[in-house]
Order: sequence, then structure tokens, then C-alpha cells
Amino acid sequence: MADTTNKPKQMTAYDKFEIRGDEEYILCDDVYHAGEDEETICKNPLQDINTCAYCSTRLEKIENNTIQGDMHRDYCLWYCHYCRYWQARIYSAFQACMPPPDNWAYVSKLREFDTNLPEGCSEELALYIRKHPNFLYSCHPTRFEKFVADVFRANYTNAEVLHVGRPHDGGTDVLLIDAEKRQWLIQVKRRESPSASEGVGIIRDILGAMHLKGVRRGIVVSNADRFSRYAQKAAVEAEAKEYPMIVRLVNSDILDKMLDPVLPDRPWLDPISEVDEEISSYLADQIPTDKQLYLFEEPNHLLN
Repeated sequence: MADTTNKPKQMTAYDKFEIRGDEEYILCDDVYHAGEDEETICKNPLQDINTCAYCSTRLEKIENNTIQGDMHRDYCLWYCHYCRYWQARIYSAFQACMPPPDNWAYVSKLREFDTNLPEGCSEELALYIRKHPNFLYSCHPTRFEKFVADVFRANYTNAEVLHVGRPHDGGTDVLLIDAEKRQWLIQVKRRESPSASEGVGIIRDILGAMHLKGVRRGIVVSNADRFSRYAQKAAVEAEAKEYPMIVRLVNSDILDKMLDPVLPDRPWLDPISEVDEEISSYLADQIPTDKQLYLFEEPNHLLN
């Protein structure tokens, strides 16, 4: 697996502002040093918006204004679950204002990346796909296979996932070995149109590969928006036989949901905790992690 320790982060980038008055916002470095690299912004950088400026998803807004003993805390967080855009305003001070109050604003920045990223940058690709969903229909098929492998690693951390796709691969692009040591053959199909439909032929292909390899579990992943009625029927019939062969179907909608555990997990946690750990903790309780979601309801759990 590629070393991702030093890979770039996308939605953890942000601008930090010190608020010194109603009309005075000082743009600072991520780590603020008074008097260095300051730029005064006369206009309030925060906007009280309902929908994300990047992906038009409705933003979650959490705010509170409390006085506990000598401490006054006032905060507001705007957060997009879909593409991880966020902005926040944090005010905390002792009633006597000794030391001086902390009054900060944060606005995250969505960077653009070269889509020819090296392996191990699945987080950046997932964010790029959330902003440019049509990218999946033009990326190289092998790149798509490797990305699908990364998505399954993020969703099933107790499983071993290997990309094995190559010419004459016998119908297997990705191999997943689950926590119970069961093998799942994964076949990945990259279509050039979102309106494409996967036909029954792909089910016959993976069933043939499973039979040759002596494996009874398989998954078909496609960026097409649906599997045909005959493809779905073939998968159901294969599982209903005396010696069942299980084939799970993942279309573009399910694949999109599976991106959540790949994306940055609440990128506002670390910046806000540097100012006020308690506020960061409160917000973490209000917005739980998106990691390891239960994506499939019975009877369609993916790995069972």
C-alpha cells in the first residue's frame, strides 16, 4: 500500500481571521503571530448561508451562546456533510476579559488538484468527485478500479483489499478477504455515461469467474446509475440455488454513499480545538463521525 503519511489534505485547508471589531477582520496564518503577515479584511468573511457554495447541499448549522461561571462562549459552525466545506465563528472569554477574549473566524477552502494524483490520495479524489461527479465517467478504468479498492478499504477496515486487475485477470479486478477469511471477487465497470445500465451479461461474467476460482461471493461495482431488471433477477436466482452464489450490486448511488468514510472526518475539529477544546468537543458530539457507516439495510448488507 502506498505511503500516505505526507499526502496533501484538501478540506483541512482554511483561512483564519481574528475578529477585532464589527468591521475589522484580520487574516492570519494558521498559527497566529501578532504583527506578522496580517491583512485587514473590512468585510465580514462569514456568510450565514443555508446551502453549500460548492455542491449546493443544505448546510448543517450548530450555534450556542452560553455563560458558565466566569466563562462566556459563543460559537457557530456551518458544515456540509457532502463535500466537507465548513466555516465557523468562535468567541470565548472570561467575564473579566483577563486574558483578552479569543474571537476567531474560519472559512475552509476547496483546493483544486491535478486528477492524475499518485496512488494513496483517495481522499483528494473522493472530494474532487463530490464536486465534479462526472469525473468518474472519464477517468482511466484502471484508476477507477484502484479507487474502488480504496473505497472498500475505508468502509471495511477489518478486511484485506487487493487490487489485482490486469489484462486477462479472469474477471477479478479487486479481491476482498473479510474478517471471517471469506473471499469476495469484485468486478469493476467504468461506463462513459451516467445513464448507462448494467445488463445481465456482467452477472454471468462474475458468476463464471466465481465458479472457476471456487469462490461463492462476488460484488459488481459500476458507475452506471442502475442494473437492469434481468441483471437483478439473475443475482437473486444465483443466491436462491441449492449451492448459492452471492452477488452484491453496487451502482453509482451506493458508491457515492460509500465515499463518506473516505472523506476527511470533521475537518474543523483540530482548528477549533486549538482555540477552545471544550467547544470542539461539544461540536463533535453534535456531529458524529461519518466513518464506518451502515450503508446497506437488510436483506442487502454487502458483506454477509
